[in-house]
Amino acid sequence: MGGKLLALALALVLALGLAACGGGGGDGGGTAAAAGPSGFRTRSPGVLTVATELPNPPFVLGDDLDHLKGGFEVDMVDEIADRLGVERVEWVGFPFTKLVAGARCPCDFAVNGVSILPDRRQRVDFSSPYFTANQGVLVRKGTAVDGVAGARRLRFGVQEATSGAAYLDRILKPMEPPRTFGSTMAAFAALRDGRVEAVMSDVPIVVDAAAKYPGLTVVGQFKTDEQYGAVLAKGSPNTRPLSEVIDQLRDDGVLDQLFQKYFPEQVDIPPLG
Repeated sequence: MGGKLLALALALVLALGLAACGGGGGDGGGTAAAAGPSGFRTRSPGVLTVATELPNPPFVLGDDLDHLKGGFEVDMVDEIADRLGVERVEWVGFPFTKLVAGARCPCDFAVNGVSILPDRRQRVDFSSPYFTANQGVLVRKGTAVDGVAGARRLRFGVQEATSGAAYLDRILKPMEPPRTFGSTMAAFAALRDGRVEAVMSDVPIVVDAAAKYPGLTVVGQFKTDEQYGAVLAKGSPNTRPLSEVIDQLRDDGVLDQLFQKYFPEQVDIPPLG
């Protein structure tokens, strides 16, 4: 009996010691906080550090990361933080082009409407998908586009390193090489100024632009069924626990609720091909 009690005591001491040690590094290096209930480790204790690039409506609403006004991804991240047991969220800026290139991000993960693509998977990790989108064509009102043939005749503008740029280059192949820009806002400005005839981007983004700029309209879409995922460093130990939380949000209907909140109107955008 005494031997069993001694063994139990030693096992308890060992378990407590291991629990107290914690350890492990976050995506950005340095000392990580203790793991939350799901095993997710934050860079800073009690803080979930999330990167994005502004402007990013309707997924991130606001012109200042310190004073955001909501958005699909903002609300989603708040729910993720709550389920991870993290006290607060800190948003940091990080360029989209660097993110998809695999540059080191000072964050736990990033969200920026990033489509999960095979070539990107070689450089970064993706969480489970949380949104599905097609490619939309934004034009000035009065511009008629007759299917694929008509779209190929357009002079496109597009943000560099995006899935829209890849679709133009690999699939649509317009007659005139598209002009690339550092952001969708720059591409929209070029469209409004007449420097390009159309902008290719994800449907939620071009629908938001058409609502913001009265002279623009979404003339059609190409069905690509792209899925957005949160971006983490390649090989991150946080990829699995983050994916599990996002899967919970989908199963619990939270992602559907956010879709209804930020995309209340089912815009009937005709297919172009």
